[in-house]
Amino acid sequence: MRPLCTARHAVVLLLAVATLAACAGPAGVAGRSFTATSVTGRDIVEGSQIVVAFTDDSVGAQPGCNSMSAPATWDDGTLRLTGELQSTMMACSEELMEQDDWFSELLGSAPTLALDGDTLTLTGSDVTVTLVERD
Repeated sequence: MRPLCTARHAVVLLLAVATLAACAGPAGVAGRSFTATSVTGRDIVEGSQIVVAFTDDSVGAQPGCNSMSAPATWDDGTLRLTGELQSTMMACSEELMEQDDWFSELLGSAPTLALDGDTLTLTGSDVTVTLVERD
C-alpha cells in the first residue's frame, strides 16, 4: 500500500508544480511585440505610439521619441531590468520627451506583467499600460 500512496503524492506534487509554473508569469512574451492601447495614470501624447518588444532575455521600447532597451527577466510575473536601460538621445517635443521619461521610469520600477491572449498589461505603482500584440 505504501507505493500507491507515494505514487499519488508524486502525481499531486507534479500537478501542484505545473499549476504554480503556469501562474509564475507571462513567460510567453519572448519574441513578441506590443503596442499600447490605453494608459491609466498618464496620457499618451496625441499621435504617438508606445511599443514594447521582448527577446529571450531583454526588453525594448519605443515610447514616443527614443528607443530604449535593457537585459531583463520576467518569468515570475514582474519585469526586472538586469542591466542598465540604454536609450538613444534624439531630441523631440517636450511632451514626447516626458513620455519617454515616465515610461523608462515604469520599466525600471519592476512593474508586474499580465498576459491574457494577445493583451499585455504592465502595472507600476501609479501607471498601468495596456498593450495589444502587433501583427
